[in-house]
Amino acid sequence: MITEMLTLASMGLNIYKGIAENSAYQAQAATTRSYAQIQLGDALKEAVRTEEEGARFAQKQKMMYIGSGVEYGGSAVITVAQTKSWAAAEARAQRARGQALLQYGNKTAGIQEGMGRAALIGGFAGAAGNAASYASAKWGGG
Repeated sequence: MITEMLTLASMGLNIYKGIAENSAYQAQAATTRSYAQIQLGDALKEAVRTEEEGARFAQKQKMMYIGSGVEYGGSAVITVAQTKSWAAAEARAQRARGQALLQYGNKTAGIQEGMGRAALIGGFAGAAGNAASYASAKWGGG
């Protein structure tokens, strides 16, 4: 009778542990995905800010050239164009970084979910192993 109770308790604990670990991994995966979305949003905001700052600086450069009596043409135009080009390239890099962080977060979350499923299956498998061991000892010729 005590052996049966211990076997049932062990089975229950294995199942409970698997369920608890699965829940923890699923929560961790949700947090990972959420954080990845936040990182993407931050990167996109930073890209917009970079483009706006680049445009403002390019306009300021143009006004400084005109204000100093330099005819706006030639190398002045090239300098302003390079400023705009730099800002656009930097903004693209920031967007790409945000997308990469999102992809990494989603991959990591997928791995965490898989670990949770494995823990859940392991809990049920452990319970089944306990039952099989008990049955083998009781009726299998031990």
